[in-house]
Amino acid sequence: MKTTTTLLLFSLFSLLGFSQDKAYDLLKNKTTTNILYDRVFNLSKANSLDPKTISAITFNQVYHEIQRADFSQSLPKYEIVKAEAQLGKASKQIPLSILIADFETIKNEAIEKGDVYLNSNSNFVLKPNANEVFEKHSLNLMSALVAKSTSSTFILKEDFVFNTTNKIISNISIKAENSSWKKIIFGQPFQLLANASGKQIIDYRIEFTNHEVVEQSFEVEINPESTTEINRNSTALVSNAITAITATIGYQGFGETETFLGQGEYELFLDTTTGVLDKPIFLVDGFDPGDSRNSTAIYQSLNYGTGQNLADDLRAQGFDVIILNFPVYTRLNTTTIVDGGADFIQRNAFILVELINQINAQKVGSEENVVIGPSMGGLISRYALRYMEMNSLDHQTRLYISFDSPHLGANVPIGFQHLFNYMAYGPLGNAQVQPIVDGLIKSPAARQMLIDHFEGHLQSGSAFEFNTISASLVPTGAPNYRDAFQNELNTMGFPTAVRNVSISNGAGNGTSNYTPDFEVMNHTFNVTTSQRAIINLRYTPAANQTNQVSRFRGQTFIIAAWFTIYESLANSKSPTYTDGLDTAPGGRFDISSLQAGLGTDPLLTEFFNNLNADYFCFIPAWSSMAISSTTNLYAPISTETTPFVASSIPTVNENHVTVNSENLAFMLNEILNPVLNSQENTVLNSVWIKNPIANTLEINSSYTIENATISITDVLGKTIFSAKGQNINGTLEIPVSLIKGIYLITIATENGSTTKKVIKV
Repeated sequence: MKTTTTLLLFSLFSLLGFSQDKAYDLLKNKTTTNILYDRVFNLSKANSLDPKTISAITFNQVYHEIQRADFSQSLPKYEIVKAEAQLGKASKQIPLSILIADFETIKNEAIEKGDVYLNSNSNFVLKPNANEVFEKHSLNLMSALVAKSTSSTFILKEDFVFNTTNKIISNISIKAENSSWKKIIFGQPFQLLANASGKQIIDYRIEFTNHEVVEQSFEVEINPESTTEINRNSTALVSNAITAITATIGYQGFGETETFLGQGEYELFLDTTTGVLDKPIFLVDGFDPGDSRNSTAIYQSLNYGTGQNLADDLRAQGFDVIILNFPVYTRLNTTTIVDGGADFIQRNAFILVELINQINAQKVGSEENVVIGPSMGGLISRYALRYMEMNSLDHQTRLYISFDSPHLGANVPIGFQHLFNYMAYGPLGNAQVQPIVDGLIKSPAARQMLIDHFEGHLQSGSAFEFNTISASLVPTGAPNYRDAFQNELNTMGFPTAVRNVSISNGAGNGTSNYTPDFEVMNHTFNVTTSQRAIINLRYTPAANQTNQVSRFRGQTFIIAAWFTIYESLANSKSPTYTDGLDTAPGGRFDISSLQAGLGTDPLLTEFFNNLNADYFCFIPAWSSMAISSTTNLYAPISTETTPFVASSIPTVNENHVTVNSENLAFMLNEILNPVLNSQENTVLNSVWIKNPIANTLEINSSYTIENATISITDVLGKTIFSAKGQNINGTLEIPVSLIKGIYLITIATENGSTTKKVIKV
């Protein structure tokens, strides 16, 4: 009985496939294909695949599994396929790939009969004269290597036709719906869906010299770059083209062998009044692994209300909006692919330096610039402006708006980091999770910004197992990245020749995101009737407490009980002076956004459906306000301790980079009403008006203003409204009826007056 139980344990362990166990090595010469699928975790279900609707995500996972299951290692590592997908993004093409492979699985009855058994050296061997032990399967797949693309240009390179069989391909043809077959020529780009938009089903035909013909299909989503929803001016200086730009200042990041110039792209949206580039506002994209946001999406990130947009409002007031994006690109004179949206912050900052110089050289007049930096874009902007000041480069900028930027670091729960990294690069080898890990956690920018990073907790020599000793559990940044960047940023400080203001999406009153030690997940995933995985996730604990933030257990059912056959876990300890990062007040990360682009894998869908939390603290309020004088992440924000001269801070935690009525009014007032004289009356200078206005004029002040005269005039100087003896104590609301346009609001007392510009939309 003991021998039978041991055999079942090891056999079912092999069927779970949590690793490429050497226990299978003696079966290599017993197979006919040299590919034993039992060696890997069957995420893609390659042995029961429907080849009619293959997606890029499925194809990539199938390739990853077959490559690892191959005893002879005849296929290139999966990283080669990933790199080709990245190259496709950089070259605006859809790369195709073909996988022709026969492989085998061990029949369940062979294990039950003892035809496959475990010897004394823990190797699986075949019983003498055993036959029909393996079941053979065949794959004849073609697919795009990217799930989504803005391009309808396809390409199939000969190096990406992978064939482990003796079959010889004689012809490959492809067609879209309602079109004729097109023969594919290796290495020659071709158009297939010139006017397509949305998910497309592409048919393909593979013909072999033995007269075998395979007709199947794959799917790809085409999202052409479209700007029809944006009010564009055809007389624009650059005609609203997306223009490539290369920095003239290079940067050498950690781990790089030399200095490299960064590459970006920008789009100029001239004002809708004169069409002359004379009042530039720079909008700098933030953290965007994989370049999921083009300039149109960045523009639309300023949407508010119903069909309204801050950039539209500003252009109607004569401002020109320049959007800087950091795409995926091929480094000059190399084949190296760079994910610009997650590259080193310094290198991207030098792209902005070059853009500011170029725009300053083109603009008409002497109007000073405004720079808006959402998220990581705020760090890029801060670094660029301060660098220019330190190196005698005139940035001609009057206002810098930091929008929920991580001046003192960002956060992704360390439990999530452990689990996702383990799933992606541990023995499971989940290719669908790898993009999350590569961009959100392992990219240069993530390593620079994350206050707590999984690489600071890894056991020596392991790529995914965490240390368990107490000293290794407190928040630790990525070695060689985090501290070096933060120290450099702190040394540089903030721009000194501009007005620095900040918007936070984190609550300023100490309101937390959930509670420390919150249980995010406690769920059992039933993979099969005899296989399951149990995942436990918690947020980081209260001050000076230790908890288990992540645990993965792979189990198999044997006789009448479940046995844990693989386990990985991570613990965390919060410092003595503050509760954990995950639930601190701050701009929230919407966890559901992680699911986008991961496909419809049932296990991943089940994972997201069983989370008990919808968000976590991404940008601590303390960090967005750059408050270095306190270490307690949960302390209410004191504007007296921040380096910003003005700020907008909500009383509830909002999703990261959310435009709301308060911060919209704040931005408009800062842009439309420049503070030209720092000696102005402090009381009157504190006044801000909700902007744009609707049917009520809302005037706000941090001070009590008594016996004021309030008047509204249009741009021609005509008085539309006037009221005397008004008292402002916090907020004053005055009903008004105005037509669409620009108005000047003047508030006068015996001590002086202030005039603010507002918009009625």
